[in-house]
Amino acid sequence: MYNKATIAYYKWIFFTALLPYADRYIPIFPDDIFGFNLSGFAWIIILLVSLIRVFVHFNAMTTPGWIWLPWILYISVQWLQDQTFLGLQSTLQYMVFPVVGMAASTFSYSDETMTELRKWFGLYMAMVLIGMYVAIADFGSFAKGTGNVMTLVVLGAIVLSEFWFYRSQRMLIYYALMVAVPVIAVVRMGIAMVLAMAVFHFGNKNLTARIVMAALVGCVALSVFYSPSFQKKTFYSGQGELSSLSFNNEDLNTSGRSRMWMLAEKDMKEHPWVGAGSRADLRMLIRNGYKLKELHNDFIAVRYNSGWLGLGCLLFGFIMQFGLLYGLKPKITDAYTAVVYYAALTIFVAWIGFMYTDNALKYSPFFGNLHFCLIGIVYSRVKEGVGEELKTEEDDLYSHSVI
Repeated sequence: MYNKATIAYYKWIFFTALLPYADRYIPIFPDDIFGFNLSGFAWIIILLVSLIRVFVHFNAMTTPGWIWLPWILYISVQWLQDQTFLGLQSTLQYMVFPVVGMAASTFSYSDETMTELRKWFGLYMAMVLIGMYVAIADFGSFAKGTGNVMTLVVLGAIVLSEFWFYRSQRMLIYYALMVAVPVIAVVRMGIAMVLAMAVFHFGNKNLTARIVMAALVGCVALSVFYSPSFQKKTFYSGQGELSSLSFNNEDLNTSGRSRMWMLAEKDMKEHPWVGAGSRADLRMLIRNGYKLKELHNDFIAVRYNSGWLGLGCLLFGFIMQFGLLYGLKPKITDAYTAVVYYAALTIFVAWIGFMYTDNALKYSPFFGNLHFCLIGIVYSRVKEGVGEELKTEEDDLYSHSVI
């Protein structure tokens, strides 16, 4: 019998990941409620659900939540010094994904529960892909931005785990469908990161296979780079070479990022260590005539608002999260855990890319929440010792499937 509480929590995860698109596909849904858009309700709902779970079942938490305390405390204290509404919103958004991971780790994940969870992940993946291809056909806007494509990186990492463990050709078809979305929609960082999943996937332990995969991905990347649609979006002149990919190249179309970052870097010289305060980046953008609300670079945004100290707290959380997760490798003894484990490790690569050109920290319903749930699953199963009977039967490690 599967754990109903666990599945109920993931229904909230999938619901809040899809809620931002409800008004685009269900006519009766309004664009906003009481002045808040559906994306805002999505992260608020899952944050509240997760906080309640953590408070009520704090002793059941299996992830090392302490690694995120410096980050959470720093941005909380910083907000208390100005107490603006937008600052509060930003501060809470930055807390969502680690809190979700903590909550996910309090649940039980028996093999029966993982089997049921597999069905829900499969349904969610189908809905995401269908929605994105509908958008590509210009019937919606599900796949138009990087935030939406981030979801494909998480799902892509999982199906690639399946492929490397079971050599299932079906998983390669799913992955190819995921790669096609950002390529057709010309979401540049989305293309780079979904391809990076194949090159850097921790589940691929064979050096020859890794070299072959890197060569195949390189060929695909070159084909995409020299395609008319990519060239047109990337260079103002509509034509460029790999050597032209430099922020010093005035022909490179950064969608306004390079100028925003330059303005931010100039201001940061006045407050390098502690930053200008919660959501000060928005005030800077408004002051300089921008309609955009984000700097589209989490590293710069955190440095601007919270300084080097704040960025240090954030990076401490990510580095420790990766390091401690990697250290669990000797304890991964069954297939269910292994597939999720190697996918979770690989997704850290995507954080680097998405944080460099977008707002990955605030896109938690689409990306961070799903990733940190995978981490929570690994910690919970390791603590419970699920699948421990497979330790001496290496072949049985590959006897179960997640997706």
